[in-house]
Amino acid sequence: MSTFQPNDKVVCIDATPIPIGAPNNSYQDFEFPDGYIEEGTVYCVRSVTSAQVGGQALHITGPYVLLNDNLVPWNCQRFRKVARSKEKMKRRAEKEITSKANK
Repeated sequence: MSTFQPNDKVVCIDATPIPIGAPNNSYQDFEFPDGYIEEGTVYCVRSVTSAQVGGQALHITGPYVLLNDNLVPWNCQRFRKVARSKEKMKRRAEKEITSKANK
């Protein structure tokens, strides 16, 4: 299981409209003012909390969830971390070395 942290990039892997961990799988008290998350879309993690059903829960940039007018996080089971490209990491490391050498 991945451990999420603020500023992680995550991709939605489960956009089923039934909230995970909702009492009796009821979603009538939930609201999605900015719409629902979309499978395959990448989001940035704003904050991470402990989920009531175990594991982690995420506040992400973009769509948010209200339960009885209170902001609640998304269950982390709906997301996976976006793998950073080894090539990108290599270029960033080279860039840092170059910038340090020029100082």
